[in-house]
Amino acid sequence: MNNVALAAALATSPSTAFAELRERPRYWFPLVLITVASTVMVCWYYSTVDFEWLKDLMFSNNPKFQALPEAQRTATLSGFTRTMMSWGSAIGTLIFIPVWYLLQSLYLLLAAKVTKLPQGFKHWFALSCWTALPLLLGTVVAAIMLLMSDNSQVSPSVLTALSLNELVFHYPWGSPAQGILDALTIPAFLSWALMIMGVHSWSQRSWAFSGIFILLPIVAVYGIWAFFALR
Repeated sequence: MNNVALAAALATSPSTAFAELRERPRYWFPLVLITVASTVMVCWYYSTVDFEWLKDLMFSNNPKFQALPEAQRTATLSGFTRTMMSWGSAIGTLIFIPVWYLLQSLYLLLAAKVTKLPQGFKHWFALSCWTALPLLLGTVVAAIMLLMSDNSQVSPSVLTALSLNELVFHYPWGSPAQGILDALTIPAFLSWALMIMGVHSWSQRSWAFSGIFILLPIVAVYGIWAFFALR
């Protein structure tokens, strides 16, 4: 099964896709696709947005920034440029995505060792990368929204258009709950569901086991994040 067929099988017949990955684990196709698409998206956004408007949006309602001395606020704003944000976001995305899937795979490998699953690191890295393909849905929606926008004053929330914050809660930019709710997206839920299916397929154990295997660190990370963000 080639990479395109494998991607299609994840959507139409996940058990077939996971059987293929169990026999032939590989990861470069989804890893490169997701990393490049995400990098292009953030570069596109920062190259087209009204940057002075964006700076006002990001800093005017930030109490920590407003509490700074005027000279420090001025210096911060002068150093916050379109070029800096474009390059910083692009480089950050190129580094963050592979490192995130690497760390996720190391957790899965450790959990597999503890629970006596035979799959090695390459299998778990492949699972992490392939089950992340639903995240491309968010990239496609963001691209459509940028294309349809009738002006350049587009909030950074366009990059997380399928998040719980954008779809349900609508917390303003800079509010304590905005960050965590922007990170909770429909594609992320789909990705986690696929990971659970993958563990269930490979381990032949219960759905409860597979759910705990995948969701335990996710619940822990988001729980800690919520505790510090919302207290």
